[in-house]
Amino acid sequence: MKIFVFSTNKEIKEHFVNELSETKYLVSYFSSIEQLQSAIEDETIVNLIFHLGMRQNDEDELKIIQSNFKQKLNTLVLTNTPNPEQGVRLLNLNIRGYANSYLEHDKLITALSVIQQGEIWAGAALIQYMLSKTSASVKKNIDVPADNVSNIFKLLTSREQQIAQKILLGLQNKIIADELSITERTVKAHLSAIFKKLEVRNRLELTLKLQQVDRRTLS
Repeated sequence: MKIFVFSTNKEIKEHFVNELSETKYLVSYFSSIEQLQSAIEDETIVNLIFHLGMRQNDEDELKIIQSNFKQKLNTLVLTNTPNPEQGVRLLNLNIRGYANSYLEHDKLITALSVIQQGEIWAGAALIQYMLSKTSASVKKNIDVPADNVSNIFKLLTSREQQIAQKILLGLQNKIIADELSITERTVKAHLSAIFKKLEVRNRLELTLKLQQVDRRTLS
């Protein structure tokens, strides 16, 4: 797998060199946005690690890169000072991942594998933040008849509503299966239907979508 790494920080660049030097990846390093853009133009798909440093225009440059090449990019954004608000903002730019610059080696490799597949990877703090924004509203809807739940939940069957609510409360497939007395395979099948109906690809995108709905329609 080919990876582009962008950072204007020498220490961070050396960190990435150390982390990726013994992997199977073919890695190219950039400290100039112009050089990065030129290199991306010559590629079909790029797995990009973009380090957000302390410069004021770093995020603006990332926005430009995402805007110009979003169809080509699987972008993992790493920053020394991650915060949930920034993470949500960047995920809305169609980045694929967000975490601390000094992510543990095994987690970094996992994150790269996940974004390569077009999926979203985020740290536990960001996921918990998004879940906290939705869980209160979701709890209000538990055991409420379908006619009274939010409009987006009306797209789902009664069983799909139950599963979606439990996912937003942070429950894993096995626990959901146990609580609903169904198999994990059945949970996964319902999840596939939920993702298709709500036009999302995974739990994280589901959370983001319901968070947006919550701001507009839920009380």
